[in-house]
Amino acid sequence: MTIREVFLVALRRWYTTTAALLLAGVLTVLLLQDSGIYSTRTVVEFRWPGTARIEADSGYTNESVISFAGMVATKVNEGHQPPRYSQDAAPLYGAGIREAEVVDMTFSGNQWITDHPVAAVTVNVVGRSEEQVRSQQVDLTEAILQAADDLQQAADVESTQLVVHAVQPLSTRIEYIAPTRVTQLMAFAAMGCAALMTGVGAALLWDRTTRAGRERRAARTDGGATG
Repeated sequence: MTIREVFLVALRRWYTTTAALLLAGVLTVLLLQDSGIYSTRTVVEFRWPGTARIEADSGYTNESVISFAGMVATKVNEGHQPPRYSQDAAPLYGAGIREAEVVDMTFSGNQWITDHPVAAVTVNVVGRSEEQVRSQQVDLTEAILQAADDLQQAADVESTQLVVHAVQPLSTRIEYIAPTRVTQLMAFAAMGCAALMTGVGAALLWDRTTRAGRERRAARTDGGATG
C-alpha cells in the first residue's frame, strides 16, 4: 500500500484518528495534572567529638565513623544493608516513583568499589502531599538519631568518645517537583504521535476488514448465481 493510499484511507476513516487524538489529549491532561510530587533528601551526619562539621573527604580518614553510620542505616532498615549502587545520582522521582522512602548512605562509588565520601545517612522521601513527606521525614530522621544513641549505649561508650550526630539544616527542606513547559510540550507531542499512529492503524485495519467482508459476500453471491 502506498503512502497516498494510506492517506486516503485515513481521510475516509477520519473518525478513528479523531477519536484516538481526543483520547490521547484527555489522558495527557490527566497525567500532567497528577504529575507534581513532593521530595526531600535529609542528611544526618556523623563525626568524632571535638571535630569540625563534616568535610567533603572525611570518609577517607574516618572509616570507623563510616562503619558506625552503616550500622545505624542497617538498624533503621530492620537489618537490611542500605542500597549502594549509584543512588546519589538517581533521585526517586527520577525513576518515576510517586510514593516511597529510602534510608541509605551518601555514596559515590559503583558496583565494583564501595566509596562513602562522608559519614552520613540520608533519608529520601517522595510523596503526593507535603504533609505525607514531612511526616515520613520526621519519623525516619528520629529513628536514625535514636538508633545511633541505642547502638552507642549498648556498646557502653564513654561520653567523651560518643560519635556526634546532627541533621544538616539545609537538607530538611521539602521541594515540589513539577514538569516544565518543555516536558509538557514533549509529552503532548509524544502522545499525539502515538495517537496518530494508532488512529491510522485502526483505520487501515477497519478498511481491510470491511473490504474482505465485501469480497466474501460478493464471492458467495457470484457462486450462487453460477450454480
